[in-house]
Amino acid sequence: MRKINKIIILLSIVFSSVFSFGQKLNNSPYTRYGLGEITEQTTASYFGMNSASVALAEFNHLNISNPASYGSLLKYKPLFDVGIYGKIQTLKTENSKSNQNNFALRSFALGMPIGTKTGVAFGLLPYSTVGYDINSYSLIEGDSVRYNYEGNGGINKVFLGVGREVINKGDSLKLSIGANVSYLFGTIDNSRSVIYDNTTYYNSKVNDFKTFKGVNFDLGVQYSQKLSSKLKLQVGANYTLSNKLDVTKDFYAYNFKYSSFSVVETAKDTIEVNEGQKGKVTLPSGLKVGAALTFNKKLVLSLQYEQTSWNNYEEIYDGVDLTPTELNQSSKIAFGLSYTPTSMKDWSSKTRSIFQKSTYRFGLKTVNTNITVNNTLIKDYGISFGISTPLLSSRSFSSIDLGVDLGKLGTTDNSLIEDNYFRVYLGFSLSPSNYDRWFRKRKYD
Repeated sequence: MRKINKIIILLSIVFSSVFSFGQKLNNSPYTRYGLGEITEQTTASYFGMNSASVALAEFNHLNISNPASYGSLLKYKPLFDVGIYGKIQTLKTENSKSNQNNFALRSFALGMPIGTKTGVAFGLLPYSTVGYDINSYSLIEGDSVRYNYEGNGGINKVFLGVGREVINKGDSLKLSIGANVSYLFGTIDNSRSVIYDNTTYYNSKVNDFKTFKGVNFDLGVQYSQKLSSKLKLQVGANYTLSNKLDVTKDFYAYNFKYSSFSVVETAKDTIEVNEGQKGKVTLPSGLKVGAALTFNKKLVLSLQYEQTSWNNYEEIYDGVDLTPTELNQSSKIAFGLSYTPTSMKDWSSKTRSIFQKSTYRFGLKTVNTNITVNNTLIKDYGISFGISTPLLSSRSFSSIDLGVDLGKLGTTDNSLIEDNYFRVYLGFSLSPSNYDRWFRKRKYD
């Protein structure tokens, strides 16, 4: 009963933290375009292998990158996953650099088995993040002028999915299918300002405030086959359908001055106002395909390719096309490795240490992002590490998952900005022990 109360308390904390999704998860100049930086659909357990998980189905970790994996959840063994995310950045230009830090709740999800071959999952995580504050300077008739570009916000994603094993021949062969339906919602605030050093001049500012809402769908499939007594092959794919979001835009353009001895804006003249402008945003389709080999139930090697047609993204208001010209098709290649020295069936052995019962992960990635600026394709390279440590005292599949990612986004060439980042993702994957009963009717009280 105590453990059930702890779970209820934890669920209450997480649901009350939903409002904290307004916290800034990013601070990159490249979130200025389109919907910002698209968030990896993963949990902390797979973050350490650079999210190369579309082919994987594990009963002790919830894999939200492919809904077909939900069918592998064990009967009476639901999984609750919650994650906290942090990002430390160094932004560099040819002449300067600055440091940025962001920490916030990242995601939570719950996977529940229904019978022996079907599972459902739902949760909340960010779909995209926006956060930037860029300044450039010039001289006009001897006076210094600052051009400021600022943005914040993002789009959140609530999803509900189902997966089912349509063929299950034990370890020898399995085929699973699944689908997610997602509701996307959020706001993005972008502004542009011209600020004069001469306080007798009026400054000017243009502000776009956009509110998004709509649904999206993705479909998944997984296939696994035992090739020998010690070798298993897994193949998976996930396809995201193109869809449209409703968007409402408020546009403001005005002149202002700063109040004396403060940085508070005092509006003087309104140049243009357009509130409640209706529009549509076309989300692109995307495909993830991957394959994994498992050796002796301990070592997993995974390779994954992703492609999203951001060149088909559109943003149209009252028949006027305001689609960003910087967007293009994106792609990603990721390699992941995980190693568990001791198989789960031997966890009860007192001769094995906690380090021998943990899972260690490693990953590499190369990404062609969806942005081209100054005729330069923005690329992202990274290396990741992770560890999942079981909570053995709980006598369950519960674990603490830690993933870190070091990478470089962009370049200082062609007057651009290089973003050197360190990301950390701390998660808790919780499951009932053999003595607990989640969502299971008791026969006796």
